[in-house]
Amino acid sequence: MLLPAAAWGEQTASEKLLKEQLDHRLWKTVGGCPGAERYLKALPEGLHADEARGCLAAGQAAGQVEGLLVECEAHLAAGRLSTGRGGNAVDCYEKVLSLDSGNREALSGLDRVMEEYGRRVRKALEEGRLERARGFLEKMSEVNAESLEVMDLEDAIAEAEREAHEAERQAEERERKAKEAEERRAEAERKAEAEERRKRARRPGDTFRDCPGCPEMVVVPAGRFRMGSTSGYDDERPVHEVTIARPFAVGVYEVTFAEWDACVSDRGCGGYRPGDDGWGRGKRPVMNVSWNDAQAYVRWLSEKTGKAYRLLSEAEWEYVARAGTTTNYWWGNDIGRSRANCRGCGSRWDGRQTAPVGSFPTNPFGLHDVHGNVWEWVEDCWNGSYDGAPRDGSAWKSGDCDDRRLRGGSWNDLPRDLRSAYRDGLTSGGRVVIFGFRVARSLTP
Repeated sequence: MLLPAAAWGEQTASEKLLKEQLDHRLWKTVGGCPGAERYLKALPEGLHADEARGCLAAGQAAGQVEGLLVECEAHLAAGRLSTGRGGNAVDCYEKVLSLDSGNREALSGLDRVMEEYGRRVRKALEEGRLERARGFLEKMSEVNAESLEVMDLEDAIAEAEREAHEAERQAEERERKAKEAEERRAEAERKAEAEERRKRARRPGDTFRDCPGCPEMVVVPAGRFRMGSTSGYDDERPVHEVTIARPFAVGVYEVTFAEWDACVSDRGCGGYRPGDDGWGRGKRPVMNVSWNDAQAYVRWLSEKTGKAYRLLSEAEWEYVARAGTTTNYWWGNDIGRSRANCRGCGSRWDGRQTAPVGSFPTNPFGLHDVHGNVWEWVEDCWNGSYDGAPRDGSAWKSGDCDDRRLRGGSWNDLPRDLRSAYRDGLTSGGRVVIFGFRVARSLTP
């Protein structure tokens, strides 16, 4: 029978002993922990009260653990191993162990978490994703840093990182070598191209045409000469040295009617067809053309060929006419006979008409008809002396630019007007039967 606590009251020693015996009997009667609640209701301060409360607490914890384990399994199944806003398996299992330190299911669950992290580490290693593998290993270490598998995987990651670094070093070395090889190849190509350009470069005396029907050109060398004359007219002074820094090309002949007519046929040269006075066209030098007409021709020729055609500067003209000589004419100081076409040159065309180009010998630079036949327009503006004249062979583009210079004399002029130093000129629009021109072309350096 259960006695209420108040029934005990103050007891003698024998009564106390009886009380203890009855207390033990009650604990045994209720079955210990299964009857803990009944025991506490009867004897809240009994000898087994603390044990009974422990039993009740243990029972409550067991129920909580069971619910937590269900939650832990759900986290694990969803892959929420150690992170997640709504909780994760690691935190959940550790909470179970805080309630039941030896709970086998919780310990097994943590082992499965380790296994899953280990699987993820190995997969990341297989894929070469080393940072990802190390991230999983760090989470694995947080669960159990002393695990042998953690140590093994740490070694595996370290080895993979060494291999990756070595592969990166080798790749950089290959890239460096490939870059050096490409630079050597490019340098070899540049040298080969330079050598090919050198081989293709036109040398003084070489002749060429840039297109069928284009003027035949000859390359003249670079050099220097003394321009003007101390014994000629005032506008031929002061004598001064001029430097031609680079080779350039000059028409072997004065521009012919055939070459001019090709320009007109190609809708160039303003459609202007100069008259030939009945002497014939073809290989005769074009005449009745102004400085402006000559400019139209070199513009057309440049557009047609893509090359830099132009008129000669006055300095260039005298340089190629002299061709290294210092005499009145390239062959000497006397006009001689049948060396040119002028009034008094001893040719069959003297004072009558133009001669077909190339009818007389070439000068040392390979040019025909620099003296006589037709006057040749040059680029320069009119200036009455050489004071302030360019010394680099360029055209003098200041002065009276309504008038332009003419050089070389014509079939209708006296020998003195054919001298290399002689200068004449006229308005840039003047079309006269004795006026023609010769072309020049810059060469690529």
